[in-house]
Amino acid sequence: MIPSTRHLAEQFGVHRHTVTRALEELVAEGWVESEPGRGFRVVFSPEANVSVPSKLWSDFPQIHGLGPDGVEDYDFPSGKPDLRLFPEEFFRVLRSCLRDIPSPDLLGYSDPSGSSALRLQLREYLSRMRGVARGQVMVTHGSQEAIFLLGQLLARGKDKLIAVESLGYPPAWDALRLSGAELAGVPVDQEGLDVAALERLIEHKKPALLYLTPLHQYPTTVSLSLARRERLLGLVCRHEIPVIEDDYDHEFHYYGRPTRPLAGEDKSGLVIYVSTFSKLVYPSARVGFCVVPDRLLEPLCRLKRATTRQNDLLIQETMASWMRQGGLDRHLRRMKKVYHHRLEVMSERLEKIGLSFHLPRGGMSLWVDLGERGADIWARCWERGLRLRPGSFYALDGGLDRNRFVRLGFAGTTPEEIQSGLNILEQAVRVG
Repeated sequence: MIPSTRHLAEQFGVHRHTVTRALEELVAEGWVESEPGRGFRVVFSPEANVSVPSKLWSDFPQIHGLGPDGVEDYDFPSGKPDLRLFPEEFFRVLRSCLRDIPSPDLLGYSDPSGSSALRLQLREYLSRMRGVARGQVMVTHGSQEAIFLLGQLLARGKDKLIAVESLGYPPAWDALRLSGAELAGVPVDQEGLDVAALERLIEHKKPALLYLTPLHQYPTTVSLSLARRERLLGLVCRHEIPVIEDDYDHEFHYYGRPTRPLAGEDKSGLVIYVSTFSKLVYPSARVGFCVVPDRLLEPLCRLKRATTRQNDLLIQETMASWMRQGGLDRHLRRMKKVYHHRLEVMSERLEKIGLSFHLPRGGMSLWVDLGERGADIWARCWERGLRLRPGSFYALDGGLDRNRFVRLGFAGTTPEEIQSGLNILEQAVRVG
């Protein structure tokens, strides 16, 4: 039994009414119960619920890349835009949307495919800037959600096979693996995806889906050659294999016009176009989109409704208004000049260091060959505070031979930051 209220009040030096209210609250929560004529007694003791940490979650894989908090001096982030240069104009448009659009229209449920205003602007933009005019536009939480939804819809099942580039984008692979399908790597060389190797894979087992990044191949930055583009389109048409074309930074092309997306050339309707504003605008907006055949829109909307339901309406309406006012075009023209200059700064310095790399026609990163001593150079860079990610991270098989390569992002770093970071890399190269 619990001591009397008078005794507890004296023991803790509080008023008796305070003790009574505390005991009544414990009764309401189920910790003690009142026995008329006797007082209060404890009905549950924490000691009676002694347990050990469960092992249920021990088999779940850890998320790689989430290390301890801390800021490194330099890391050349891959595919990261320079958010310091994002225009204040966007947020003025956002405030205008808050002022002019009734709250119920911004705060309620909406069409899973996206707001009509943003879908209209995306259709106009894709037709005008990228030559993609056919199909239904669907707004997603970045390109990552689009890839996940398409994997679930088109390749679900452990008996299915998804063909991917053997060097590629691991988060996309993670999204595709959630379908239960097996991933099969197709080699990549200086002309992009090896279409002959894909043909041999098809002869062995036909993939349910092909995922690739043909314009600025991730991570090598090479572009799929025109001859291979034509051969690939013919191959998937003959075998009726759906294709996810991930075109993640189309506008950042510095030498000539970017090649028209496969989706713009495809006559079969098999190429599904996926892109994002994470690289063009800012990542936390989580605005991506896909362009799909008419008959795929409704099943994709059903999947989205069952998972994330819809994108944020305020961001969608702001993006649509900003695009309509020409804000996106102005921002991209400015950033294209900035990133082109940074590409030149990084490539000139790498040449002086004596490192080999592919000079891409566009993109936001360089694929650099550290040579036979690549693993040692990479380790020395880490010791000096330059956090480089080895090429093996981008290899489907995780092959250690890929450690001679690193992907260096130039878009998110100023020329001064590039020079300072490459000073560390040069020191690591010169040692030994």
